[in-house]
Amino acid sequence: MPEINVGAQIFDIAFHPSTSLAYTALLTGHIKSFAYNVQGDLQKVSELRPSKKSCRGLSMNHDGSRLCSVGKGKSLA
Repeated sequence: MPEINVGAQIFDIAFHPSTSLAYTALLTGHIKSFAYNVQGDLQKVSELRPSKKSCRGLSMNHDGSRLCSVGKGKSLA
C-alpha cells in the first residue's frame, strides 16, 4: 500500500470488513476515509470532525455499517 499523506499524526486505523475502505483517526480530531485497490491506487472518500480534540481510536461493527470513534475528551461518537 502506498504512503497516505493525511496532514496530521494518525492515532488509529480501521478497515471496513467487506469493502476496500480504510479509516484514519487523527490528532486534529478528523476521521478521513480512503478507498484503495490491489494496484495501490488511493482516493479520499470522506472527511469529518466529530470532535475538536484528537480522535484516539476507531472501531467498526461486524458488517461495517457503523464506525465508532473515541476521543481525548472521553467521548464516544
